[in-house]
Amino acid sequence: MTAPTTITFFEFLTPLVVSGLKTITIRDASENHYRPGSQVEVFTLETYKKVCDIVILSVEALAFDDINEFHAAQESLPLIELKQLIQTVYPNQQTLFLISFKLVDA
Repeated sequence: MTAPTTITFFEFLTPLVVSGLKTITIRDASENHYRPGSQVEVFTLETYKKVCDIVILSVEALAFDDINEFHAAQESLPLIELKQLIQTVYPNQQTLFLISFKLVDA
């Protein structure tokens, strides 16, 4: 399968990505095909406006029940808010994927 070259984030999260405060994203199996080392364009989900570019560092399986304060800090969100957001976007999904990334050096 070809690795994706774009990724979307909710618009309210994009400032956290651009600032470098958000360094992971948690997705379901439909979005686990990113390739470590690849450069990916970031767009807003709602308007598909280009925000920045990131480099994928890793993609690894993560159980919903294993999401903890460390992940919340990497997401730059409170843990309870992070878990609620994930349950809203991916209801009843226990197996998720943690995608680590960094901003492309300007």
